[in-house]
Amino acid sequence: MQQNTEIHAIDQDSDHYPDSLRNIMSPPRILYARGNLDLLVSSLGVAIVGTRNATTNGLKITNRIARHCVSLGATVVSGLALGIDAEAHRGCLDVAGNTIAVLAHGLHTAEPKANQQLGYQILESGGLWVSEHPEGARASRQNFVPRNRIQVGLSKCSIIVESDVRSGTTTHAKFCVQEKHPLFAVIPQEGNPLKLHCKGPEMMVRDMGAKALVTKDDYSFIEAALNF
Repeated sequence: MQQNTEIHAIDQDSDHYPDSLRNIMSPPRILYARGNLDLLVSSLGVAIVGTRNATTNGLKITNRIARHCVSLGATVVSGLALGIDAEAHRGCLDVAGNTIAVLAHGLHTAEPKANQQLGYQILESGGLWVSEHPEGARASRQNFVPRNRIQVGLSKCSIIVESDVRSGTTTHAKFCVQEKHPLFAVIPQEGNPLKLHCKGPEMMVRDMGAKALVTKDDYSFIEAALNF
């Protein structure tokens, strides 16, 4: 499949503007999209996000969860950032699933540069890039927090894999709770034998009502959330 270079500006009156996004607090007035627009209206989204400083085991768990979500018929939504986000997209592509990258800049390119090739693989595989920023807009620090609400708005639930307590991932979790979407967080077994970065997920389970994912047996909770 050739890369889709056309960038579409989709306003809230368009049939391509997803209802799930339209119904969040402060939805983007215009959503820019590049790639398979059908994913905006036909997909069952699961946001999988986490730290850029992921551990090897955290990446393995992310890949496994992404593959499982594809097996449930879900579209994986993430932010193309280094670490957990990128691995969520890769896990999805590994099993020919659908994935949406929510970017914090214009859709003329994919950033960070280290994940640019992955970004184009998403398009070539029938996936989608979206942003609230017009073509040519550059990424800036102030853009990253607001894009979390778009990830939540395109998803029926969110899964957090590795994060610190004070992080952009926590902001995503707060948006998820605010929108009353199910929130899941990967928690290590006793003693943290896999040495996961788990302070953020543990806080989310303790203080934010997140459902803990400790083993693969807990993945059934994801399926229940998607069928709710």
